[in-house]
Amino acid sequence: MDTKQDNGMQANRRSLLTAGLFAGGAAAVALGATTPVSAQDAKESVLDKAIRTKKIVVAASLKYPPNLYINDKGEPDGYEIALIRQMIKDISPDIQIEFADMDFGQMFAAVESGRADIMTTGTILPSRSLRGWFAGCAVTFQPVYVVGRQAADLTFDEMNTSDFKFAALQGSSQEAKIRSLYPKATVSVFPDQTGAIGEVMSGRANATLQSLFTIVNTKKQGVDLAIIGKGPAYVDHNTFFMPTGDMKMYMFVTNWLLFNAAGGILNSVFREYVGKDAIAAGLPYLAVGPGGSPLRVEA
Repeated sequence: MDTKQDNGMQANRRSLLTAGLFAGGAAAVALGATTPVSAQDAKESVLDKAIRTKKIVVAASLKYPPNLYINDKGEPDGYEIALIRQMIKDISPDIQIEFADMDFGQMFAAVESGRADIMTTGTILPSRSLRGWFAGCAVTFQPVYVVGRQAADLTFDEMNTSDFKFAALQGSSQEAKIRSLYPKATVSVFPDQTGAIGEVMSGRANATLQSLFTIVNTKKQGVDLAIIGKGPAYVDHNTFFMPTGDMKMYMFVTNWLLFNAAGGILNSVFREYVGKDAIAAGLPYLAVGPGGSPLRVEA
């Protein structure tokens, strides 16, 4: 073989390789400049972390039976607790769940900051979706009623005045809805629903907005809240909330909810914890049906 020709070919190969590496590096830099990796993309999925550490932290406000509460054994219980336990078991039966009990208004920040991996349900307010991801299927559809000490057929104009006073849970969708639906009315906020209901029962407020499960539980405790109007003011769509960008956890939770909604499991568990008492009180309710659609159950 001609040595000069061979050396020339090797030099050409080295030049081509060097040029290729340079071009590839430049392309990578250009790609990185146009498609930056988000902070969440670089993080481990909540699902993978739970499998690796055998632990998941769930933000919950355990003050709202029969949805979320501490039972007679001192353990977290309720409709959403039952769903979360089964959902995490379906990921892996050896994952331990830590329910971090806190005021409702603190829960979104706990997920945002990473102090909690996921939280029990919240209403899908658009402003909240800027702070994290809601699952793609409902956990509950909650009719929300205007309630007071006495039943009445008050009109919008009668409630939308500066003299009409509402009480609401601080940071809740009910507080946001009152300010949106009745902008002229005054609103007093409280860290829990008990305070809001107490404000109404004492006569210091005219009304409060309460979900079906709160009304059912309050009536069971002997507090005779009366529904104002002939039906719910609106219906809340509630579902689990998790960190922004965690596609793996989002897909699992959404798939799990859709599967169990189609199979009637969500409806069955809701009926056990809430629905049967709603029917006993003469109140229809909405279950989560196939495809995550609302399914009306008559009293």
